[in-house]
Amino acid sequence: MKIFKIIVLLAVFISSCASDPTARPNGFLRIGMPQKNYIPLPVQGCQFSSTLNSSAKIIYKDSANCWIDIVYPTILSTIQLTYKPVEDNLQELFLDAQKLAYKHTVKATGMREQIFSYDSARVFGMYYEMSGASATTTQFYATDSSHHFLRGVLYHYSTPNPDSLAQVTSFMRGEMQEFISNLYWTNE
Repeated sequence: MKIFKIIVLLAVFISSCASDPTARPNGFLRIGMPQKNYIPLPVQGCQFSSTLNSSAKIIYKDSANCWIDIVYPTILSTIQLTYKPVEDNLQELFLDAQKLAYKHTVKATGMREQIFSYDSARVFGMYYEMSGASATTTQFYATDSSHHFLRGVLYHYSTPNPDSLAQVTSFMRGEMQEFISNLYWTNE
């Protein structure tokens, strides 16, 4: 009787694994993007200002030098801002920013550069977009050519898969362009 139960049990296990797998529909990643509601950038003691998405958080990395992270916690993205005063070193600052942007072309499949100029606010600079699996997808630097230099870099805190991050990257590029177009220098 024991042997019969074991044989029946084995037959049930073997026959239950014989069915064909069932096809399931593809899943789609749902990412809730923050609303586009902009407020003045609330930074103290820095010599620049702009607008900021109201759902973003500010983290001061080095408040003495105005190194700031603008964090978008719901989509795991951060814009890192690095401010440096221009002290007869503008060429060095340009080369450093360009070198840091081109450093990511090793993993990128392409790179687009765009010069921007807002004469009324004395904001001039370069905007970079990288495509492919680079650690950063977007960077910029801005200056007034005499006193101020600001560099911004976009980071996603996830695996750099361009297909999965396309929606977030597109949103964050819009956020950076909004920041740049409203950037102005202060004398604090």
